[in-house]
Amino acid sequence: MTHDRRGSIHNSRNTASPWQRVTQLISVVVVAYVALLGLMVWWAIHLMPASQDRHVLLIMGMTAALTIVLLASIRVIVRRHLVVPLQQQAEHDDLTELCRPGAFWEQADERRIQAIQTHEPLTFVFMDLDDFKQVNDTYGHLTGDALLRDFSRLLQTQARHQDILGRLGGEEFGWVLPGTSVQDAQTATQRLLKACRTMEVGTLRGVTFSAGIAAITGTEADPPSTWDLARCADHALYQAKAAGKAQVQIAPHTPA
Repeated sequence: MTHDRRGSIHNSRNTASPWQRVTQLISVVVVAYVALLGLMVWWAIHLMPASQDRHVLLIMGMTAALTIVLLASIRVIVRRHLVVPLQQQAEHDDLTELCRPGAFWEQADERRIQAIQTHEPLTFVFMDLDDFKQVNDTYGHLTGDALLRDFSRLLQTQARHQDILGRLGGEEFGWVLPGTSVQDAQTATQRLLKACRTMEVGTLRGVTFSAGIAAITGTEADPPSTWDLARCADHALYQAKAAGKAQVQIAPHTPA
């Protein structure tokens, strides 16, 4: 077992689950609530004038106020420390931290609709790491995992905040560039390919990928669906593979 694998197992064991963290936070809030409620009752009984009705009304009002604060606090804790982390885990790939296919396609379709509504271009890039099986067979699966992780990080440095990045298969990646022309997307993808050629992953030196690009201008009378756009990019990707790999191909009939 390698050091990296042992380290990842050790870290996972020492990381509390979202539910454990939420349980602890809620326990702290509830204890604080009970303590405040007890202090309030003591104050009302010992320090207020001897008026039973006033005592009752005061206690009821303050109890209601504290209960509202308690429920609101629990809601914030559950959302911030349980719902959001679990949603992130469900939508993002554990290894690469990019979108999983379901989240990627959903966001890609939302951006396509937005591009059509605003009459702006949108470009879809399909990428596939070249000879990835050979990397696994030659250098081992740990190196293959490290390659996927490092490539994803490099991709994130090349992408913009509004772009959508996803791991769509073993070594297949998607990149949606809203508001970007085909030429600009091709330039960005070629820049990424150039950066990959200098990557070092363990003893592996230099990585390449093949890519296919398809796009819409946002002004089409009958714009293609997200799936049609993806199929065009996928077809261009296979053309890049057939032409010798390590290159970027634009799908036929893609608007300039």
